[in-house]
Amino acid sequence: MKLLIALIVTLIMLTVFKNVETLAASLSYPYDNSGFEDRPPQGVFNTIVTAHNQELVMSRLRVYEIVPVKPSTVFTTDVPEIFVVFQLHQHGAEFRVYGRWFIEGQDGVSPNLLLGEDGMIITTEDQSGYVSMKRPTTGWPIGQYKVRMYIGTGEADRNPIGTLYFTVVPDKNTEASAGGTAK
Repeated sequence: MKLLIALIVTLIMLTVFKNVETLAASLSYPYDNSGFEDRPPQGVFNTIVTAHNQELVMSRLRVYEIVPVKPSTVFTTDVPEIFVVFQLHQHGAEFRVYGRWFIEGQDGVSPNLLLGEDGMIITTEDQSGYVSMKRPTTGWPIGQYKVRMYIGTGEADRNPIGTLYFTVVPDKNTEASAGGTAK
């Protein structure tokens, strides 16, 4: 009798699991993160830009927000720090925003070399924020860069949400000392 009951329970469980697997296979995942490397960041961001600096200002709604100072996709080698400044859509939970800074392989530099990482905790009251990268001690190598953006609640659950690109060019002093003409 016990053997018969165990056999019936096993058959029921197999039938249920088979139906769940069939249902799961038929549902498509609506959020596709493939190819995020080439897309501008999306999702929680209303706007997101690279900039020379950031500033905390009082908005018309009497709340503080972080705004970009001199937004740009081209920076010179003498810039002390590069910022990614963003405005957020309304959100109901605390999370973190991370930026991972890479150089895209220039002469004498490994391709996709990770230069650094920065993160910011976003609370439910925050409407804006930033991450930044200080100039490396050896200076900014001239070339193409990218900042891969991630969100999550901690180190282990980061989700990629897009990439920003920018360029570093020689500053006027470097051009003049190299024999070029400064404009």
